[in-house]
Amino acid sequence: MLNKAFFMVPIFCLFYTVAALAADINYMAADELKTMFDNNKRLVIADIQKPNEFKKHHFYSAIETAAYPVKSNASQQRLDKVVNMYEKTGNPIIIVGPRGSSASKRAYQYLLDQDVDEDELFILKGGIKDWPYKEFLIDMAGGCA
Repeated sequence: MLNKAFFMVPIFCLFYTVAALAADINYMAADELKTMFDNNKRLVIADIQKPNEFKKHHFYSAIETAAYPVKSNASQQRLDKVVNMYEKTGNPIIIVGPRGSSASKRAYQYLLDQDVDEDELFILKGGIKDWPYKEFLIDMAGGCA
């Protein structure tokens, strides 16, 4: 007969992992970010979209990381240029992903692990997909998205 502790350890580990991933995350609504843009607030825009999506639509001065889906060490390390910019400027970081979901959360956690202050770190709620102010987006051809 197997020991009950043998079964409880994996369950505890799973619970702990889920709880850690469900920790509080700072989201920023589109209206809040628009207000920051309107007020010329200095920000670090960390765009994690795939390169072809970045070319279709991104914010002016966004740092292209191509980190999506932020699962491997290599993709996480693409966020290091965001960390460098944060260290140089101290400006808040806004993570912009396709939908502001799982990949954005992984980027958020990686940046926290790199000692980015949680009070200065945000995910754009709904990601670029739900961004309603298209006039703030550009494409690689230099036009409006």
